[in-house]
Amino acid sequence: MFRGRYEHTMTKTGRVSIPSKFREVCRKKYSDETFVITNFDRCLIAYPMREWNELEKKLSKISITDSEVTSSIRYLMGNAVDCPIDNQGRVLIPQSLRSYAAIETEVVLVGMLKKIEIWSKEIWEKENGSGAFETFIQSREVLAGYGL
Repeated sequence: MFRGRYEHTMTKTGRVSIPSKFREVCRKKYSDETFVITNFDRCLIAYPMREWNELEKKLSKISITDSEVTSSIRYLMGNAVDCPIDNQGRVLIPQSLRSYAAIETEVVLVGMLKKIEIWSKEIWEKENGSGAFETFIQSREVLAGYGL
């Protein structure tokens, strides 16, 4: 599972280093070092290929007669890009996705169990700054409902 938070600097060409602990998870659990990266919320989400394939299976079972569902699937799938990890442990994030997430130079990578969030450091600090702890405290009841 992916866990932890790491800060990195993106190159001018849009490459960002994947933390060695995340690469180790890819090798051991997934036997692959390719991510599918797409936009979601205020950040990007990097799915290992096997997790992405599972997501596609689930999405393919959803009826697309509802226009909101169709729009959501179109948005998620239409912006998805295969991003292999290069020999230096980096992925190339396309300009369109960098623009969407307002990622310029400083990035924050956050392990989220079976996927990784990629944030602009500035947006991460706004969204997860001092108020994040209060939100966590308020959501403890929700987590308790899941047995956590």
